[in-house]
Amino acid sequence: MARKRKLLFISVKNTWILNSANIYIMNKSIQKIVLVGIGNIFNAVLGFAFISAAAKTLDLDSFGKYALLATLLVATSKLIDFGTNSVYVAKSISTEDKSLLNTFYTLKIILLLISIPISVGVLLLFKFNDLKIILYFVLGLAAYSINYTLNPIFQKEEKFFNLVLLNTFPALIKGTFAILMFTKSINPSLTQTFEVFSLSILSSTLMITFLPRKYKQFKFSALQTLNLLKESYPAGISQLIYEGWPSIANSIAKIAKDFSSVGIFSIAEKVTNILTLASVSVFTVLLPKNAYRKKQHMEYDFKEILSISTLIIVMAFIGTFASEIFISRFLGEKFSQSIPLLGLLIFASAFTSIHTFMEHYFFIEEKTKYIMYISLGKLIVFLILSIVLTPILSLQGIAISNLVGALIALFSTMILIWKHQGKKKAILTQP
Repeated sequence: MARKRKLLFISVKNTWILNSANIYIMNKSIQKIVLVGIGNIFNAVLGFAFISAAAKTLDLDSFGKYALLATLLVATSKLIDFGTNSVYVAKSISTEDKSLLNTFYTLKIILLLISIPISVGVLLLFKFNDLKIILYFVLGLAAYSINYTLNPIFQKEEKFFNLVLLNTFPALIKGTFAILMFTKSINPSLTQTFEVFSLSILSSTLMITFLPRKYKQFKFSALQTLNLLKESYPAGISQLIYEGWPSIANSIAKIAKDFSSVGIFSIAEKVTNILTLASVSVFTVLLPKNAYRKKQHMEYDFKEILSISTLIIVMAFIGTFASEIFISRFLGEKFSQSIPLLGLLIFASAFTSIHTFMEHYFFIEEKTKYIMYISLGKLIVFLILSIVLTPILSLQGIAISNLVGALIALFSTMILIWKHQGKKKAILTQP
């Protein structure tokens, strides 16, 4: 009897220790997410100040052109990432392959060279023929290539403060110019406004000095680049769709209406950006964490995902009311047509945020093709609904299409994770 009591005590003690350890690990994750989240929000506030200053300074047509240029640059720059960043982080942690770094650096150079002619073609397609704009666009691509190369290294090393600083320097530059524009110290043209946006990214190169020494040595190695690209392309396609979503929506607004409509839709979309930052912050922290958990043969932490998802939905309700007040009081009558779009776009952003940070599960399980299927399905639904609804409901039709596409992507992600988990459990329970 005494032996049974002793065994029961040991069992309860071990359970308490395990639960305490899990709570500690979760708290550490929350702390890191808060750090990255606060940094991202700070950078976003400065970025939003700049776009707000541009909205007030430029006429509506010019602001629409600026918004389209900025979103096109961000979307095209994702060709340089093309899913390789997250695959590199997960793979380098799980395999500890030392040659992977040279492959990663080499692939970044190749992807930059591919993205330049594509970006020029896109600009000419939208009739941006100004040589200065094309030059600033290409320089912006080069700056983003450095930013995207440093980002996964700091993420892998879990140096999240450095990772945040990577985007803080560009944000400070944009914030400074925003103050100058609001105080009417300067009155930049469309070209000059885009110049600030594009060239500010070059400041992130300062973070090269913070790299550990082992990352500063590089040998060009094209041998394994194709293999890394094959592993990355499903996530890369998904990433292009996700990051290019604003430019896709703005392009539809331009085709359906004019550049003024692009400006109206773009400012509403920018207000909803806070929830997108939430997904980026969560993804940044949980990807390396769960990669290490898998390496140690530990189970994936779904409770953490549920808690964070609930928080994002609550933020969406609060954000809907706050954003309407912001636009009506701060940006005034010029953007009053953006207000009816806010609720739809904010909840679309919330659902997108949840399914986006849940997708890191597929990186850990090396099932990135699922991410591609989800994103392609979401894009097809969005395009079909936009074609049907935009002629009837104008910009509100694009917003509704956004919301429906985001919901379908979220449910698809949940179903695919549930099915994959079921398969894993079935294999483990086989005799």
